Amino acid sequence: MKRLIILTAMACSLPATSYGMGSSERGSSSADFLKIGAGARPAAMGGAFAAVADDAQAAYFNPAGLAWLKRPEVAGMHETRFAGLSYDYATVAVPLLAWVDTPRQRNDYGVTALSFYSLSVGGIERRGTTETDQPVDTFGSTDFAYALSYAYAVADSGLGLGGTAKFVDSAIDATHGRAFALDGGALYRREPLFLALGWRNLGTRQRFVSASDPLPATWYAGGGYRFSQSLLASLELDLPRDDGPVVALGAEYRRSLARNLSAAARLGFNSGNTAPGGIAGMSLGFGLRYDGLDLDFAWLPAGELGDSFRYSLVVRF
Repeated sequence: MKRLIILTAMACSLPATSYGMGSSERGSSSADFLKIGAGARPAAMGGAFAAVADDAQAAYFNPAGLAWLKRPEVAGMHETRFAGLSYDYATVAVPLLAWVDTPRQRNDYGVTALSFYSLSVGGIERRGTTETDQPVDTFGSTDFAYALSYAYAVADSGLGLGGTAKFVDSAIDATHGRAFALDGGALYRREPLFLALGWRNLGTRQRFVSASDPLPATWYAGGGYRFSQSLLASLELDLPRDDGPVVALGAEYRRSLARNLSAAARLGFNSGNTAPGGIAGMSLGFGLRYDGLDLDFAWLPAGELGDSFRYSLVVRF
């Protein structure tokens, strides 16, 4: 109970007045691709995953969730986005005692993860100094992030702590902008209740030539509740520095189909994903799990911009 009180007090003390409470900061961040998220399962649940964080994709949403992994996991994702954008994410999470012959739990000394994010688009027309309908040639734009995470579960407390260090490299044609960032999180897990608190993308400014902008830092708090082995619900409140508060809700229903085989249906809502002409912030998805293999899909309507489709794979060894 003391830990619940402490986490609640920490959530109430978040610097909300400094993050996302003023229109003057709206749209003022660089490296916005860091907001996109990871995995089809979290996306289908509206991005309300900080308190769930029960697989390798926790490295993005709340690194503290990695602390309970007891065997290596690999996760990969591809998303086809509007306007020819392509987004990819991959992570490898390994308990530090994964291959050590020891009576201790594999995660007793913590869990580490290495992650990679990429957003790219090509075929952007380059124009010359003379008036003409024809482009001189084309170029591309790419955003990369490389992240190293570590998480540790405090013995017999239900509390996990985690952090992530990121290197961000964005390129427009031959011009690069680089930055460093840190994520941090705490996760309290006592079935059927989960509580989360942390931040993402606090770091240096990203500089392009003579201009620089801050990264899209965000504070978050979340909760989850498992009503049964089949039904899980989650919620999350994000306070980004460059926008208003964002509320996310998610639900997952899982049903066994055969031995070692189950299917899941997911539904989510995210108030930050609303767009004109769209199904306001809704998301849908499904997944199949066979033994240590998860295959997931998410549909993310984006209104007049067009829909996004996300596919991901999680493998447990």
